[in-house]
Order: sequence, then structure tokens, then C-alpha cells
Amino acid sequence: MFITLSPCRPVTLSPLIVSSSLPEELPAILDASRSVGVFTAEEIATVQELFEGYQRDPVASGYNFLSCTEGGQLLGFACWGPTALSKGAADLYWICTARSAQGRGVAAALLRAVEDAVRAAGRWLIVIWTSSRPDYEPARRFYQRAGCELQTQITDFYDRGEDLCVFVRRLDR
Repeated sequence: MFITLSPCRPVTLSPLIVSSSLPEELPAILDASRSVGVFTAEEIATVQELFEGYQRDPVASGYNFLSCTEGGQLLGFACWGPTALSKGAADLYWICTARSAQGRGVAAALLRAVEDAVRAAGRWLIVIWTSSRPDYEPARRFYQRAGCELQTQITDFYDRGEDLCVFVRRLDR
């Protein structure tokens, strides 16, 4: 199944702007990833790899990136894509807010933009994978406050003592 995804139209949430990520934003996206202090070097390298694939061919890569900016400065990004072999699901791989911009509504603006893009793609379910590590507690609280439901937790998925927490956000209710 192939899905044609159109670029995200800019969404302005005074004064935050969420739009499709641009090639020149990669250094700022990587800086934001590093600033959070929870992602490993391997995870940051994966962000770069997925972004480069998205820039080459978003449809073939299966990944979409959105950037949240204010005054031309990148404050955060999201990466999502349609779930393979599913008619209705999309995976949210990352929402990342630069440490200096946390608490300003960046993650909420990005999640709303992802929801809009997923709906526009004809899908109705967002699946979010995150870690059980203590430093991911703010992310888990954010998803719960945003109306996402913890569907399952798989013990020792990422590593011994580090579970996979799977949240779901239904868009058809």
C-alpha cells in the first residue's frame, strides 16, 4: 500500500509555527535532540538517518518530519509515518523539544500538527513507542495529559530494566 503525503501546511499557534521540516534545519534538529539529554548517540544518529531519507523521498522513506519554530529558531520537531500494512495507524517516532524551549507548548503544538497530518492521510490511530526509563517520565506524562492511553508495557524490550511503553491516540472519537 502506498500513501501519497502532501507537505504539511504551516500552522501558526501564536507565535509558534509548525510546518514541514526543511533540509537546512537538520543541524538544529540534531542540536535539539542532543540538548534534551535522554537520547543516546545511536538514537541521534537514527534521527539524522531518518531525516536524510525523508529529505530524499518522503513517500519512499515512510517518514515525515515537522518543525516547530519561533522567529526562525527551531524549538522542536516531530517524526511520524504511516504504519506498514495498516490502513488506519500511524507511528509517532519522536516529539522532541529543545531543552531551552520546554514548557512553552512546543510538544503540544507538534502533537496537534501530527494529528492533523495523520487525519489528512486518512488514518485514525497514532501509536507511540517510548521508554520506561525515569528520564522519560515527562514524556509519558505529556502523552497521558494529551489524551493518549497506555495500551501495553513490554518488559525488558529496549534493555534489561528498560521496558517499552506503547501509547495510543485515537483520532476517531
